[in-house]
Amino acid sequence: MPTEISGPPEFKKEFSRNLTSNFVLFIVSILVGLLVVPFYIDTLGLAAYGIIPLATSFTNYVVLVLESLNAAISRFLTIHLQQSDLAGVTRIFNTALITIMAFVLLLAPVAVVIAWFTPDLFNIADLERESVFLLFALVFLSSLITALRSPFSAVMYALNKIHYINYITLVYTLASIGIIVAFFTVETPSVYYVGLAYFLAATLSLVLTVLVSRAVYNKIPISLSCFSRERFNEITGLARWILVDQIGTLLLLQLSLIIVNREFGTAAGGEYAMVVIFFNLLWSITGLITSVLSPMYYTYYARRHFATIHDLSVVSVKCVGLVMALPIALISLFSPQLLTIWVGEEFAHLSLLMWALLIPLTTIVAVRPLILSYAAYNRVRVPAIATIAAGLLNLVLAVALPHTSGLGMYGVAFAFVLALWLRNVVFVPWYAARVQGVSPAVFYGPAVPGTLAYIALVAVSYPLISVLAVPASVVDIALVAGAISLVYIAIVARVILTGPERDLIRSILPSPVSQRVPSWLL
Repeated sequence: MPTEISGPPEFKKEFSRNLTSNFVLFIVSILVGLLVVPFYIDTLGLAAYGIIPLATSFTNYVVLVLESLNAAISRFLTIHLQQSDLAGVTRIFNTALITIMAFVLLLAPVAVVIAWFTPDLFNIADLERESVFLLFALVFLSSLITALRSPFSAVMYALNKIHYINYITLVYTLASIGIIVAFFTVETPSVYYVGLAYFLAATLSLVLTVLVSRAVYNKIPISLSCFSRERFNEITGLARWILVDQIGTLLLLQLSLIIVNREFGTAAGGEYAMVVIFFNLLWSITGLITSVLSPMYYTYYARRHFATIHDLSVVSVKCVGLVMALPIALISLFSPQLLTIWVGEEFAHLSLLMWALLIPLTTIVAVRPLILSYAAYNRVRVPAIATIAAGLLNLVLAVALPHTSGLGMYGVAFAFVLALWLRNVVFVPWYAARVQGVSPAVFYGPAVPGTLAYIALVAVSYPLISVLAVPASVVDIALVAGAISLVYIAIVARVILTGPERDLIRSILPSPVSQRVPSWLL
């Protein structure tokens, strides 16, 4: 590996902090996600629970514009900060802040109108219309409030202080759940209180983001006079194609839940949502890993270290695939037991649906770091079109397959997986190679070890688990999964990873962790 891979000064320390905070946030998210579902089902019922993830996913379509602006802001702020261009940073920040505030003011009444009509789109016969409207309206508004954090979060992101963003997200997560539990304890449980909790937690996170961002970097004055039409065109030009890409991504990731609710009812939607939670958790793990890499891509691009971008891309794809193969395989293998422990034995049959979603996931997520590489080069138009095409394919197949094949919601799952596989596994490596001017085989190859690792884990462990007849016990699952993990990690570290790759992994681990990792392992 080239010497630049270690990054600019303080990159190692910040990377370790970011990685650690990502891990903490992920663990908390898992615990909250696992505990909140049975809590909702016990207090609200399955049908009412099914409308909550529907509301949180449906609102994503309203704030797409703001999220695309945030992504564009982060790129330009990072590049100008790394180039020590304070005047450019000031213009970008204020232009972004004013633009987002204007969009929020425009979208707020639109969000309320959309929320008013959403109860008519779904089967909510067992729920109060007013409560569903308030749920959607408050979740919409909380998303808009969260969007106001974007310019301030982008400053911390540009300085590679992602751990501060994670801590604020952690506060948001715990605050929203705490408020929900408090309301459900004091008042009669209602989905309305879920929306109110999100709204209050979003307001708190906005205040914290502004305060922390100004404490981290206070050299940017906030002034209407710093608005720049040139920067506005620059930001919105990139954001326009990011928006198209995000629409396609939502068509891929969120549409299946909406179709299941629409076609098969909220009870089926609740069951589908249970399985999708595991998929989303695994998707989120990958997102947490890649999120700490994105400032590195932008920094290397700003410093014109193009060879380092290429090397980082290759190593990232290989390592992400190998890292993700283990949790994906374990969740697949223990899916009946996990569902039984989590929501009850009557839902264990959903393990087949979980297998359908998870079998191709290792290869799909392995290539996600490559998206960062062509984002750094500001080459997002073609990927956006490809993502839209994949999203439309998902829409067509998800509507057609359940009825033509008789597969029900399994047909929706197959449509989703196929469209996402074509976009990530086929298109992304090819386009990243084209942007970086290398052969596509350079990026297809590194995704293979992770896929083979998943297959090997399932092939070896499935008979072992069958012989052991593991019961639905957390302790038994933890012991067997821990043994499998130790063997897997040792084989990957000593057989699959190269010496420079082991050195890189050790260098970016937090110091307390790297000092305790045995030399025979890394």
